[in-house]
Amino acid sequence: MAPPAPLAEKSCSLREQKKQQTRRAIHESARRLVLERGLPHVTVADICAEATVSDRTFFNYFPSKAAATLGLPETALAPDDEQRFLAAHGGLVDDLCVLVADAARLHKEDLPRLREMIRLEPELLAALNQWTVSVRRRIVQLAEQRTSPEQARLVVALVFAAVMLHADSGYTTCDPTAQELRGTIARLAAAAGEREPAPLGAAVAGR
Repeated sequence: MAPPAPLAEKSCSLREQKKQQTRRAIHESARRLVLERGLPHVTVADICAEATVSDRTFFNYFPSKAAATLGLPETALAPDDEQRFLAAHGGLVDDLCVLVADAARLHKEDLPRLREMIRLEPELLAALNQWTVSVRRRIVQLAEQRTSPEQARLVVALVFAAVMLHADSGYTTCDPTAQELRGTIARLAAAAGEREPAPLGAAVAGR
């Protein structure tokens, strides 16, 4: 039989569960109200009343009513994935593809819900874009720990260009796996060099 967890660990775990429950309650209340009334007709005070939390508690979890409606996570990157990227010794573009693909896989189940909410309430797109900017800023910070600031911005811009293409169903319906992102980057490079790009989905060397 495994030894019982230390009291401090149990307390930490219970606090984290409570935080997740509060975050979920705020998100579900915001989503329900926005679906009923529309985003312009819902206030933060309305959401707080529905979720039975204070304004202060609300802003501890979400920066705006739009972010609460979408239920955007505080960060898209898992700490273990960040550490794995920093310790990796492969090509920077390849390792960034792995990092971004892991983040996309982590939130894959949220994508249909996000797309549907934005379809119903296009004003929510601004909140999603703002969140994406913060994610990109964090990835640049990580890349800067492995290369120069200028090079970090260049390679992150390249990987995010591939990510944006994979969000366009007119380009592909494939999930943005690391291999698919590498393939798209190779096609972008070929297009930049005015060469004939390889067929979509063609294998690209790399791990």
